[in-house]
Amino acid sequence: MSPSLSRCPRWSRGVLVALALVLASSTIVDAQTPDAAAPPPAPPEVELNIINLPTTKSLSRHGSYFRLTHRFARDMRRGDFGQLAEDLFALDNGAIIGLEYRFGITSDLQAGVHRSILSRTIQMFGRYDRWRQNEEMPVSISLIGSIEGLDNFTEHYQPAIAASISRAFGSTLVLYTVPMYVAHTHAADFVEGHDEHSHDVGGEPVPVVDEHAGHDDTFMLGLGGRLRLRPSVFVAAEVSPRLAGYDPLRATWGVGLEKKTEGHTMQINFTNSWGTTFGQLSRVGSEHDIYLGFNITRRF
Repeated sequence: MSPSLSRCPRWSRGVLVALALVLASSTIVDAQTPDAAAPPPAPPEVELNIINLPTTKSLSRHGSYFRLTHRFARDMRRGDFGQLAEDLFALDNGAIIGLEYRFGITSDLQAGVHRSILSRTIQMFGRYDRWRQNEEMPVSISLIGSIEGLDNFTEHYQPAIAASISRAFGSTLVLYTVPMYVAHTHAADFVEGHDEHSHDVGGEPVPVVDEHAGHDDTFMLGLGGRLRLRPSVFVAAEVSPRLAGYDPLRATWGVGLEKKTEGHTMQINFTNSWGTTFGQLSRVGSEHDIYLGFNITRRF
């Protein structure tokens, strides 16, 4: 069931180089622009995902949203610095790519589909963003429901329900709590066979923990945040410990640096998993591997 990894496309290297240049130019421009002339900063909740976990950011009515996720397959901790440099810090290796599209049915309701080449997974989901933080409401709340299936949505379906709860602190910081329940984790993980970790570019095989073999579902608690470093530059982080049910590996986690432009957000991230869907996050997460990746989003 494990997808074959193709050689990394040349354009992905250019994307990462371009992002580095954008971040550097942003620092120069911000330093030269007087604070009095700068527009007031937007709230720190700028994206519909932290790295993989959902936020409470809504879409406008009939608005569209596209997201590209890219996780290079090479473990950044494998080999010495010279070997890593020879591989251009993982850019010369294959990658796990995901494509996502969302549509704002109303200003409170959105629906979308995400397709990852990891086990050829397709996830369909909906989100209701009804409760917004204000003077009377201390937090924002979004409710999410999804279902995903392996091999192009033909087998081993994993329905999930989740809630994203956020608390913004001025225009600088926003924190998230994301309780999540994912069904049939065990079956999908058994089929996938931990191929993420047994592939020749992904590190050593990781055994299944037998003490949880009797459990089929997983309950997780995602925690994350986004901190503004400059008017349009942010750092994001998340971790998703599994609290109950089938728990073959440690929690998934990720950290990222992102730049927001007009309509786009570009993020470089480091994670311990190739997973980008709820089901993948519930069953993968290496104890030792670290993967370089990026997310690019576009609103239109």
